[in-house]
Amino acid sequence: MMSMAADLSKPEGTVILTVSGNIDNTNVNGEAQFDRQMLEQLPQTKITTYTPWTEGLHVYEGVLLNTLLEQVGASSDKLVAKALNDYHTRIDLEVLKDYPILLAIKTDGVPMRVRDKGPIWIIYPLSDYAELDTIKHHEDMIWQLGSLEVY
Repeated sequence: MMSMAADLSKPEGTVILTVSGNIDNTNVNGEAQFDRQMLEQLPQTKITTYTPWTEGLHVYEGVLLNTLLEQVGASSDKLVAKALNDYHTRIDLEVLKDYPILLAIKTDGVPMRVRDKGPIWIIYPLSDYAELDTIKHHEDMIWQLGSLEVY
């Protein structure tokens, strides 16, 4: 993964995502911490897709995982994603390099709250790429995401 890290400001609001591990760009104690405003200031992408847990199509909005990893200067293609309830999964980004994987912070234009699978939900574009619609990828689509560890 190419490093295009920029200086990270310190979060002013509640931290909703912490990125640690093999990263070059940190802002608090060797980690990259993000509040909602910081994530909203990164380039935003919208994906319209179904998920196994929702009815119909929804529009998810947030920052692409690859964009976030470039911001923190990640130097690996593997990470552990962990939810607020400690559910976690290992994600091989090499397998997913050609897909727009989204760290969604809004559903249908509304900021996601913890009780609505927020504040961050990893969204795979299942409607656009049928090959992503597998049990393994469903397991990777963590909601209530709290941290990413690059290793």
